[in-house]
Amino acid sequence: MTGDVYDLEVPGTELLVDVGHNVQAAHAGGTSDIVLIPQPTNAGADPLRWSRYKKYYQLFLLALYACAFSYGENTLGAAWTTVSDDTGVTLTNMNGGSALNYLLLGFVNIFWIPTAMKIGRRPVFLASTVLCMCAGIWLGKFNGTAQWMLAMVLNGMGTAAYQAVIQLSVFDMFFTHQRGRMLSFYLFGQQLGSILGLITGGSIADGPGWRWSQYIVSIIDAGVLVLLFLTFEETLFPRFLFSRMTGRLPVDDARVSFDDSKDPANTLATSQSPIRSDQTDDLAAHFPKRCYVQKLRLWVYYPQDQTSFWQYFRRPFLLFSIPNIVIAGVIFAFGCTAGIVSFNTISEILTEPPYNWSTTATGLVFLAALVGNFVGWATGVLSDFIVIFLARRNNGVKEPEMRLWTLCFSFVYAAVGYQLYGWGANFGMHWMTIAFGVGCMIAHQVSACSIATAYAMECFPGIAGELVVVLAICSSCINFAISYSVQPFINAAGYGYTFLFFGLCVLCSMLAAIPTYIYGKSWRRRAAPKWRRWLSERED
Repeated sequence: MTGDVYDLEVPGTELLVDVGHNVQAAHAGGTSDIVLIPQPTNAGADPLRWSRYKKYYQLFLLALYACAFSYGENTLGAAWTTVSDDTGVTLTNMNGGSALNYLLLGFVNIFWIPTAMKIGRRPVFLASTVLCMCAGIWLGKFNGTAQWMLAMVLNGMGTAAYQAVIQLSVFDMFFTHQRGRMLSFYLFGQQLGSILGLITGGSIADGPGWRWSQYIVSIIDAGVLVLLFLTFEETLFPRFLFSRMTGRLPVDDARVSFDDSKDPANTLATSQSPIRSDQTDDLAAHFPKRCYVQKLRLWVYYPQDQTSFWQYFRRPFLLFSIPNIVIAGVIFAFGCTAGIVSFNTISEILTEPPYNWSTTATGLVFLAALVGNFVGWATGVLSDFIVIFLARRNNGVKEPEMRLWTLCFSFVYAAVGYQLYGWGANFGMHWMTIAFGVGCMIAHQVSACSIATAYAMECFPGIAGELVVVLAICSSCINFAISYSVQPFINAAGYGYTFLFFGLCVLCSMLAAIPTYIYGKSWRRRAAPKWRRWLSERED
């Protein structure tokens, strides 16, 4: 009796769990039945073949890079009103400069991502760190609205890379069943930087002064620059050359059928051809392990990738026609909202009556956000296990939409956090109400952003660079509007209704996951011809 038939031609539908233990493909270590996606190659330069220690160290560097950039973006938060008074920039213009920075966080990736795809991730990380270092010096010296705006433009150009390029390196180094937890770790580092910036920024402002906080940011960026230059290895690798030889699923005309009979030979059937190891060995010889001097090169270039810079530039705009990606972008964008609205309002709330806190004490309330950061990271890790669990129940076949179930936790975090924060500030409730609200908001941010990113990039393997640009652009547009409008909204309606509105927007973004779960596969099937055409352009 024939059971279900799973069409592995649909982008993102992949055989993740070898339930019958009869798939001829590389598996995770030990007796694991997890099929490695993508399949590692025999090439020494393949990041998937790196040791666990090396991968974790590279991931640590990426998290440190994100932490440093996020720290720089948030050191002024607790001293927001002080900076406004000292420089003559109104709070509205301060928020406007912040909004301009958020806008550039997405749109500058239109240039960063094609660069990362053509000459590597390493030059982007190094160049962006230099820009942020220079922006930190300028922000420590600025006076007046014009300089504030221009300094934020420079800062936005630099920090944009940590919104998108990091995800590419994470996907370069780790397999599908690991990516949720690894993305959560990077986002944990990013959010840790925000929290440390808000906590220490207040202390620095009360001590040597807020300008010194920006000089400290530049010093930290300089240290990160040295570490990246000396120890970060390029993760760009031409995996598309090996995809057909290594038996990567999905393959052309590949269907997996499961039979209810006890005959193992009939349990799994695919049209996949046997792998010829001599072919892959010959190709792998062209990509040997790099020596240390080679690792220090500022860029790499693989002429086998025939995709032009222009093609990488324009593709993200074409992806806006695919509902899966747009919805993931909206979830990601509203996931970033928590850090923005708390950053722009926490000083105004706690340094004024009825709290009258010092700048240092205002920053310390973000210790609650540190707890939320851990909760969000744990939720992202949980998403990997949920995907594996559901794939086992689906005869080993993974659908990207399985990851969306984890958003149920994020929904609860956001529903509680935004209302406690907004109404707590509105009615002058105990400071712990506001702190608990901040913690829940940050838990939502870390978890929702990691889930949305993993989902989008799993839907269409092989075009990760273009996908993260869409996420970054969605985030920039939505959060530009939020950052620019939050102060006028508060002035007109108060904290309670402002955060009620923002909270409802966040919840509606996650509710969009319901139709995505139902229709997501059909949307992916409909976009498959476009996806295949883009993959084939690399070899044309």
